[in-house]
Amino acid sequence: MKKTIIILFLLTSFLVKAQDTKNTWQIGVGVSVVKFSDENASFIGDRYLFQIPRLNLTMPINERFSVDGALSFNTIDNFSLVQNSARYISADFSLRYNIDQLFDNFYPYVFAGGSLVKSNLKMTPTLNIGAGSTYWFLENWGANGQLYYKYSFEGYESMRSHLQGTLGIVYNLGDSLFGGRGSSGKPCF
Repeated sequence: MKKTIIILFLLTSFLVKAQDTKNTWQIGVGVSVVKFSDENASFIGDRYLFQIPRLNLTMPINERFSVDGALSFNTIDNFSLVQNSARYISADFSLRYNIDQLFDNFYPYVFAGGSLVKSNLKMTPTLNIGAGSTYWFLENWGANGQLYYKYSFEGYESMRSHLQGTLGIVYNLGDSLFGGRGSSGKPCF
C-alpha cells in the first residue's frame, strides 16, 4: 500500500509539473501597421501600410522556445483613417524565446525569423528580429503585441527594410487538441 501511495504521489507530482510547463498551441487574429522611412516611403509609395486581418498560429517546441507562423493582408485600401496606396502581403515565420513571466499573466518574448513580403512589385524575402508579449486577461484569451524589424537585402529592388507592429487577440487551444497533456496550465507566450 505504501508503494502504491508513493507511486501515485510521484505520478501526480509529475503530471502537475507537466501541466505547469505552460506550453500550449495558440491561434490569433489581429491587425498590423508597417512603417517605412521617409526615403523608403517614396520608393514603396506609402509611409504607413495597414493590414487587416493578421492571422497567426503558435506551436510550442519546449518550455522556452516556440514557433510562430503568421499571414498579414491589407484587404482594406481606403476606409476612413485606413488608406493603403500600395499592396502588402506578408508570410512570417519566427522562432520565439520565451522570457520568464514578469508580472501576473504577462509573458514577454524575443524572436528572430524571416518573411516573404509581396508588395506591388514582387515577392521579397526579409530577415526579422523583434520582441513581443502576451497578456492573458482570461484563462484562454489574451492580448498580443509585437514589434518587428524586417531587413530587406539591398540586392532586392522590390522592398525596403521597415518596421511592423502588430496587435491581436489570441486563444489558447491547449495541447489536448493535438495529443498532448491538456490545457490546465496558463500559457507562457
